[in-house]
Amino acid sequence: MVMQNNKSEKKQEKKGFRKISKDKYIVAGVITLLIFTLGITLGFIIDDHRYNFIEEVNQEQDVDYMSLQLQFLYLNSFSNYDNCPILSTTLKETIKDLSESLNEVIAYEESKELSSNRKTLTTRRYLLDNLRYWLLAWESKSKCDLDIVPILYFYSKDCPSCPTQGTILSYYKDIFDEKLLVFPINLDLREDEPMVEMVMSQFNIGKYPTLIVDNKKYEGVIKKERLGEIICESLDDSEHCND
Repeated sequence: MVMQNNKSEKKQEKKGFRKISKDKYIVAGVITLLIFTLGITLGFIIDDHRYNFIEEVNQEQDVDYMSLQLQFLYLNSFSNYDNCPILSTTLKETIKDLSESLNEVIAYEESKELSSNRKTLTTRRYLLDNLRYWLLAWESKSKCDLDIVPILYFYSKDCPSCPTQGTILSYYKDIFDEKLLVFPINLDLREDEPMVEMVMSQFNIGKYPTLIVDNKKYEGVIKKERLGEIICESLDDSEHCND
């Protein structure tokens, strides 16, 4: 009789233990699901916040570009007024802002392992901004005789020597500052953005990297000394070209 009672008690203890264990698993599963859901939700919120920041940058660049376009149109319409100094200052400041803000955006976007529609739209937008500012800088240099050097820099991620050219360009950008305007064009976007193919066709781009300086094409990596000479040939006055 005592043995039967002991067995009965052990069975009850076993059932109780199983019930407690089962409850623990359910609670743990619910907590895990909540954490997972919270993580996904926070990811979407952060992504939306960053994308909204990108949109704000784009809107600001749109307004700045419209202002520059209007200034250039005004110059063409009223040639008797000398507004070139104002246009020059605005152009350089706007391009500097473009370079600083959108480079940060692109650096963030390119750090993602997976591509997305937002990433494609952002990189396309950056490329188009570079093209239209390069075009305006070139026209402004011709119209106002601005002492600047606009450079189109064609590169690709699959180009092993492109980072070397990028480093050399950054070196001279630090030296010449606002007189040197570099506009990088990512050729990997040619399937997503028709303008890439159009510009490549115009300059007959077949090698990477390629630089367009004053509408002259330089293929392959341009060594530091040679690029310095090319930049100085395009400038009328620079303390860094008198050495």
